[in-house]
Amino acid sequence: MLQHIFSKQSEGRILAVGLLFLVALLMLLAFYAVVNPKDFNILLSMTASNILFGRMSGLSIGIAFQMNTFWLIIFNLFIETIMVLIFYPLFVMSWESLHVVSYAPLKDFLQRSQESAQKYQPLIKKYGIIGLVLFVLFPLTMTGPVVGSFVGYLMGLRHSTTILVVIFSTFIAIVLWTYLIKNFEATLIVYSDTLITILSVAAIISLVWYFIKRRFLS
Repeated sequence: MLQHIFSKQSEGRILAVGLLFLVALLMLLAFYAVVNPKDFNILLSMTASNILFGRMSGLSIGIAFQMNTFWLIIFNLFIETIMVLIFYPLFVMSWESLHVVSYAPLKDFLQRSQESAQKYQPLIKKYGIIGLVLFVLFPLTMTGPVVGSFVGYLMGLRHSTTILVVIFSTFIAIVLWTYLIKNFEATLIVYSDTLITILSVAAIISLVWYFIKRRFLS
């Protein structure tokens, strides 16, 4: 089944699955917004933090609010899987035709990611799939599952191999970081509200700086 979905020339199907998962995520958030606003705020904060600042900030928020460890891991894995299933096919299609993606911020992100993937690809290819796993595991700048999937494509791996390796590596990374961050659980609980405030302010500043840079400094 996976081989069929992620077969060659199936970027559109991969993107469709990613968008379907995204709709499921939005429906889940909408459900909690109505049924349990407190949990909605936590899930929304985790989602935004994971997307903007990476898995460590998303996990930290969940741990700070004492979210069940199993669901904490599953939810963050779901978020990062969605990002891979959406950005990976867009990267592949934009690599083959630079005019596929016209939305400027997304195009800029894909171009930066392309440069990063090309930079790391020779080193990772030397160690094969193990190198790709380690690339996804380490929390360095422009590493992680999304760029890792781009590197897998540049290595010539099949869609199915790339996505399965990246998602598996992401799962391992989330589990490891969850148990490492839990060593600071007591501190995070005390400063949970402060943590969300800081991340929210950082997100706003980042967005404002992005628009200023594009409008006045480009």
